Amino acid sequence: MAKASDKISLSKSKVVNIGLLIVAFNPLPSGLIYGIALWRGASMKKEGNLIIIFSLLWGAVALALARKHFGI
Repeated sequence: MAKASDKISLSKSKVVNIGLLIVAFNPLPSGLIYGIALWRGASMKKEGNLIIIFSLLWGAVALALARKHFGI
């Protein structure tokens, strides 16, 4: 069992910043999973929605650019 002194406290802004970094590098699978995990928490619904929307938009842009430049 972890002691109370072993836990790390993260503010909402740090959680959102971490999520935006995840989305920037791997938008669709990781970004959606992280966003849904945040969204399911009662206190982080707004932040979860932000991550999910940004993930979908950035994923669409990334796929469009890949299709345009690499013919995928």
